[in-house]
Amino acid sequence: MTMDHTIPKISIIIPNLNSPIIDRTLESVLHQDSKHDFEVIVVGMDQYNLVEQFEQVTFLQTPSPIGAAEARNIGIRHAQGEWLLFIDSDCIAEADWINTFAREFEAGRKVIGGGVITPKEPFWLLVYNLSMFYGELASQKEKFRKFMPTLNLAVHRKVIEDVGMMNEELPRGQDIEWTSRMSLAGYKLFFNPTAMVKHVPERKDFKTLRAFVRKSGYYMIRVRLKYPGVFNTPDILQNPLLWRLGAPIVAGYITLKIFFQTKEVRQHWQILPFIYLQKFSWCLGAAESLTDLKKENKGLNNMAAQS
Repeated sequence: MTMDHTIPKISIIIPNLNSPIIDRTLESVLHQDSKHDFEVIVVGMDQYNLVEQFEQVTFLQTPSPIGAAEARNIGIRHAQGEWLLFIDSDCIAEADWINTFAREFEAGRKVIGGGVITPKEPFWLLVYNLSMFYGELASQKEKFRKFMPTLNLAVHRKVIEDVGMMNEELPRGQDIEWTSRMSLAGYKLFFNPTAMVKHVPERKDFKTLRAFVRKSGYYMIRVRLKYPGVFNTPDILQNPLLWRLGAPIVAGYITLKIFFQTKEVRQHWQILPFIYLQKFSWCLGAAESLTDLKKENKGLNNMAAQS
C-alpha cells in the first residue's frame, strides 16, 4: 500500500453498489505483495458498511445509486497513479494480480486484460460466466483483443487522456465501447490470462439471468453498430426482423463456437442448452433495441423536418 507522503504508481478503482462481498474483494487486493506503492479507491454505495472496515481504502460515497461507468470515471478523476487497475466488487483478485499487470506495464504495454476464474457452483453462476466471459477465461491463451471487459482491466493513464472517459449514457456495454475506442486510437489490447480474478456475482435463477443477458443485447448491438471497424458488423444486421428470425441460427452458431473454444464448457456440456437460450435472449434484446432505434431516428427526422 502507498504511504501518505508518497504518490502511488498504481491506482485500483472499484465501483460498488452495495456488494455483499466487497470486503472479500478489498482483502484480496490489499493483501497483494507488490514492490509498487498503490492506492485503492471504492466509488458508490455500501449499505452493509463493509468498506469502512478498511482504513487504507479511499471510499468516495455517492448519495444515490450511480452507474458503473460514472463510478469508474469518478475514480479515475480522483486517482493519482500512472497505472489504473479496474476490478469489480464481485471479483476476488488472485495473489499475483498486481505484479502481473505491473510486469506488462514495465514491458511497455498500455492496455491489459486479465483472466477470469469461475466457481463450478452455483450452477447458474457457472452458466453465466462460461457464456459471457468465455473469451476471458484464465484457461485461454495470451492474445491481442479488439475490446475487453472492465471487471479485470489495466489501463495506462495516457490512454485515457487520448480516448477520453467512459460513456456514462450506456447502462450496459460501457467497457466494450470504451476499449473499442482504445483499439481505434491505435492501442494494442493485450490479454494476459495469468492476471486472474475469481468472478462471483449473484446469479440465482435462469429467468433473472435471461433478462440480464437480453438487456446486454439491447445495448451491445448499438455499440457494435457504432464501431463497425471493430466488430465487422454488416449493415444488413441493422434490421430488427433479421435478428428475430435469425435468432435460433445465431444463438446456435455462437453456442457451438463457445463449445469448441472453451474447455470448461466441454467439461460441463450439460450447460449448453442454457448457453443457447442466453444467446437467443441476447438476439431478442438486439432486435428490440434496433426497433426502438428506428423509432428514435424517425422521431428525430420528423422534428428536423418541422424545424
